[in-house]
Amino acid sequence: MISRRQLLQYGTAAATAAVAAPIIPAPATAVPPARPRVNGFPVPSSWRAVPFSLDQVDLRPSIFTEKRDRVLAYARAYPADRILSNFRAAAGLDTLGAQPPGGWDDATGNLRGHYSGHFLSMLAQAWADTGEAVFKEKLDYIVTALQQCQDAWTAKVGQPGTPPPPATWTTGRTGGGLELTGDGQYVGLPDATVDGLEQVTIAMWLHLRENRTWSRAFDFGTGTAANMFLTVHDGTGPRFAITTGGSGGEQRITSTAPLPVGEWVHLAVTLTGQTGTLYVNGAVAGTNTAMTLTPAALGAPKNNWIGRSQYGDATLAGVVDDFHLFDRALTAGEIAGDLTGNLIHYRFDETAGTTVADSSGRGWDAAVVTGAGGAPGPSHAGFLAAYPETQFVLLEQYTTYPAIWAPYYTCHKIMRGLLDAHTLAGNQAALDVVRGMGEWVHSRLSKLPREQLDRMWALYIAGEYGGMNEVMADLYALTGNRTFLETARCFDNTTLLADCAAGTDSLDGKHANQHIPQFLGYLRMFEQGQDRDYRTAAENFFDMVVPHRTYVHGGTGQGEVFRKRDVIAGSIVTTTNAESCAAYNMLKIARNLFLHAPDGRLMDYYEKALVNQILASRQDTDSTTNPLVTYMVPVGAGARRGYGNTGTCCGGTGLENHTKYQDSIYFRSARGDKLYVNLYIASTLRWEQRGLTITQSGDYPRSSTTTLTVSGRGRLDLRLRVPSWARSGFAVTVNDKPFGVRVSRDGYAGVDRHWRDGDRVVVRLPYRLHVERALDDPGLQALLYGPVALVAKSASTQYLPMSWYSSLPLSGDLAEVVEPGAEPMTFTAGGVPFEPFYLGDTDPYHAYFRRQEPRIVFAGRDSGVENRADPSGTTFLDRLWEQAPFRDRRAFVRGVSEAVRAWEGAGLLTRTEAGLVRSAAAAAPL
Repeated sequence: MISRRQLLQYGTAAATAAVAAPIIPAPATAVPPARPRVNGFPVPSSWRAVPFSLDQVDLRPSIFTEKRDRVLAYARAYPADRILSNFRAAAGLDTLGAQPPGGWDDATGNLRGHYSGHFLSMLAQAWADTGEAVFKEKLDYIVTALQQCQDAWTAKVGQPGTPPPPATWTTGRTGGGLELTGDGQYVGLPDATVDGLEQVTIAMWLHLRENRTWSRAFDFGTGTAANMFLTVHDGTGPRFAITTGGSGGEQRITSTAPLPVGEWVHLAVTLTGQTGTLYVNGAVAGTNTAMTLTPAALGAPKNNWIGRSQYGDATLAGVVDDFHLFDRALTAGEIAGDLTGNLIHYRFDETAGTTVADSSGRGWDAAVVTGAGGAPGPSHAGFLAAYPETQFVLLEQYTTYPAIWAPYYTCHKIMRGLLDAHTLAGNQAALDVVRGMGEWVHSRLSKLPREQLDRMWALYIAGEYGGMNEVMADLYALTGNRTFLETARCFDNTTLLADCAAGTDSLDGKHANQHIPQFLGYLRMFEQGQDRDYRTAAENFFDMVVPHRTYVHGGTGQGEVFRKRDVIAGSIVTTTNAESCAAYNMLKIARNLFLHAPDGRLMDYYEKALVNQILASRQDTDSTTNPLVTYMVPVGAGARRGYGNTGTCCGGTGLENHTKYQDSIYFRSARGDKLYVNLYIASTLRWEQRGLTITQSGDYPRSSTTTLTVSGRGRLDLRLRVPSWARSGFAVTVNDKPFGVRVSRDGYAGVDRHWRDGDRVVVRLPYRLHVERALDDPGLQALLYGPVALVAKSASTQYLPMSWYSSLPLSGDLAEVVEPGAEPMTFTAGGVPFEPFYLGDTDPYHAYFRRQEPRIVFAGRDSGVENRADPSGTTFLDRLWEQAPFRDRRAFVRGVSEAVRAWEGAGLLTRTEAGLVRSAAAAAPL
């Protein structure tokens, strides 16, 4: 019953001193070791369903292993020293020449360190999944280095800081220049620099030392909502953007050619009328003739910077010279000549100090900001981060984003990664490090009054803390130290917690992923004996999101924010719906709620999000240098997915998403007499305690049939999930004999019998085409085939019209009007190809289409009557075909008559129109 993977794990454990210690320590205060454990944690007494450890379930070949294997290749190849670079630099240790990952985890990013935590979790999951030594060795190396960093910080406890460094004046293109070292230096311009400008030209010379993604040549704004910037690299090339509606409202000018590194380059941007132009070395690099915003639209921006971003991105690394600002749009010929900005001209000819003189004659001098100097040592032993303690101190002073960026969020990712290294991969040092971090967190928060904590956690993004309450509760579960459970309560977000416990929906306008993981933490706290309200709040929160704020692929949020309840169509935009992190955390909540109260409704959501958004979030291309995962998985008309995301939050969760697909396929009952089959993913379960092995074969979701083969003997109630989309036609055979399916209230069909070696259960899922209507606009619909959302492949930015009712047969089966495509799981409708959402490409697509059924028509017979909608948006034909399938023509005519009576009674049909509809139905060739 021991798999090859387990043999590999046992062999590595025997050969590696780092794991010679037991996986879970057992101090006198710890939870008694007799309690069963899953993935290294004691099983809570409140669980009615219990998952299996990752190493008990092997994935068999399928689309899930295809996606996973691409991420595993990245995990094998990515250098551990890059993951450690920011930590070593912050602790004053040798970085061994390694560069940090980049993106938000750059050398100066305020979120640096978070990606490393996700990377640890990925390695731990990969080791538990495969048993490959490379994952264990890399993980152990990183943990050892992090412990060295923690020790270095501890040695600095109480040490004073050092003064800021001087500005670095150097040789410019002509005369002097200012070197921005990339470690936080930038130039601050006067408050009213661009106020009221309807036209503008900004020009400068730049000598890049490094082409850092999202680093700013300049950035003028009031914050992340209103700004105007030029980034030297957006992942492809330079980009100018201006917005008054955040990143989703940007008007952009882009170039696909990267800027050169190590040589001087001239950059200029002009805005006049509706035309914006980006120049590189005097040549046009990009234009936009649909610009409607000017600097005047920004109001009175005070964050006016050279080299710094409103978003807290990496600061500029390079030398700047000759910066010009004009109140008009220069011509191409003027830009190529000698310039002297009539509003501002900074020559950067200084040799000392931090003042940058304005040579325009207006005296608008700028100032070099060289940083805060060397930070003091931490306040307490156990501190570990990729930056000093400063951000945590500033949060306690209510400093807002982007001046700081979610320090406890980053802390959570590091602690979670270390806990996973311990519980999944047996690294004892990881527990020691994370215990120290927990003690440090307690030292800071336990002394703060509740009112201060509430105000901190209410801050947008700055107060985001991920699942800190979850990891503190987990630390208590592992150590028995109640201090950690008390610290978990410090993270109560009391107003939202109380609202959700009371069933009051106050989610509108709240940052989605800032709040979703808080509720997983509340569940963990309930499991450790805390108040029942924690669980109630999590249950109610889930029901506020699903289905009321959920798109067809299982994602949620627009611009990272929860929108109004039941507003689906009204919240869809082209590019910024459905942050991947939000789906990652919603899946965790659905899974954990199921453990307390098994319900197929929760797994219906889990399937929707996993099969569609999560599978789609990994590009179907190999890379060992880039995770190639999504940030957003948009649902707007003509949307495209962007893959990459090294160093972003979704880049981090993306590493984890694809290395734990097996974690929810099977659960057992707490008594071990039931086995829940939640997902029909090809896999092998080894249930050693029962002496059973279950092998599931098939190609779900690309196939509608799965076979479960039993090895071993014993009585067991096999609980097969009957998806909500499969209630009609779900079929089961046991050893080739039909089995009478009875669906219980929990959404599962039980096969309760004494099992023997070789018993076979075949499950046939009725894959049918069906639609999902937007809650606020039933005419906006998505097409699905079984659990798989289908996307129309089209670059149009308008919703595609589809008309199907006029051709439906009595069965109401869309397969009669939507034609199968050339490849499996593909279709054609209205001349447009439809493909599975899970395909990981960058082609434009439509997740929703516009249903257009203007008149009441039956099988080509047109009544001439308008297909009117009731106040909910449901049309007459919607109401009629909801009753399908019709047994025969008589049943169809009866259904039409019932719908006519309802519409006539509601004043939506006149008596004459009602007669026309009945006549058309009677004459229809059905």
